[in-house]
Amino acid sequence: MDTGIDDALAIILALNSPELKVLGITTVAGNAPVKLCSTNTLRILEHLNTNDIPVIEGMEKPLKQPFSGALGYHGPDGLGEINLPPPKLHTKSTLAWEFIAESVSRNPGEITLIATGPLTNIAVAFQHVPGLASSLSRIVLMGGAYGLTQYGKGNRTPFAEFNIWQDPEAAKIVFDSKAVISAIGLDVSMNPSACLTKYHLKQIQKCNNPHARLSAELIKYIINRHTYFELHDPLALTAALDIPLFGFISAPIEIITGDGWDRGITRILPKEEISHHSAYIANTVNGERFLELFLSRLCDD
Repeated sequence: MDTGIDDALAIILALNSPELKVLGITTVAGNAPVKLCSTNTLRILEHLNTNDIPVIEGMEKPLKQPFSGALGYHGPDGLGEINLPPPKLHTKSTLAWEFIAESVSRNPGEITLIATGPLTNIAVAFQHVPGLASSLSRIVLMGGAYGLTQYGKGNRTPFAEFNIWQDPEAAKIVFDSKAVISAIGLDVSMNPSACLTKYHLKQIQKCNNPHARLSAELIKYIINRHTYFELHDPLALTAALDIPLFGFISAPIEIITGDGWDRGITRILPKEEISHHSAYIANTVNGERFLELFLSRLCDD
C-alpha cells in the first residue's frame, strides 16, 4: 500500500476484521514517496498498539515512469495533518518483493494479496519468481476505471485511475499473469452510496475507542475539504472478506502503458480475446451494507 488517508483506514478495517490475518504490509511509492508511506504505516500501527505486523519498504518509483504523488489530496504528511508522532517501530531489512515471494511460496494457494496502491512490488515479485502468480489464492486490488457504470471514469486523468496510471507497466504484468484478480475500481468506489458524509463522521465521533478516534481524525480532513469521502481502499479490502457486497463480471483487461494521453486506461476486451488473462471486475456495490459494515467494525469495542 501507499499509505495515505484511505490506506490508513483500510489498515484499521483490516485490524478489526476477524476474517483476515495480516501477515505483513509492504509499502510502495504512490500517494506519497515510499519512505513517507512506510513512516505512515508504522505510525498507524504504533498508535493502535499493534507491534507484531512487519512493515517492509518497497519500490521507490514505478518500473518505467517518473513518480508523481498525491499529497495535494492527502495533506503534506500523507495523513491529513493529524500530527501522529514519529514512529519508534522500524521497517524490516528485507526487500518487499522478496517478502511477498517468500510468503506466497511458503503457503501455496493460501495467500491473498490486497493491493491498495500501485502494483510495482507485486510485478517485481512476479518478474523474479516465475510461476508465483499461480501460487496465490488471489489478488484483491483497488485500481482501474472500466466504464461499467456512470462512475467508471478516471480520477488522475479523464480516462485513468491513479493507482494504475502511476505504474501502468506494473499493472500490465499483474493483469497479464495467471493470478486470480478481483478488481475494485472507480466504477463502484465512486458510487455515492458507498461514500462517507458528515452524518457518518458524526456517528464515528461518538464511538469511544482508539480505532474510531483515529479514523474520525483522518476522515475529518477530507470531509472538511470535499464534503464527502470516497473510501476506495477500505472498500477494496472488504472484497477480501468474502462478504457479498459486490457484483462482478469476468473479462480480459488490457492495460495501456507508456506516457501518452491514454496512459493507465483499463480497457475491457471481448471475451474471445485469449491473449489477455481475464479478471473479475466489480460492477455493482451494496453501498449501504458496506457503510454499515465499515461503521460497525470501527465502533465495536
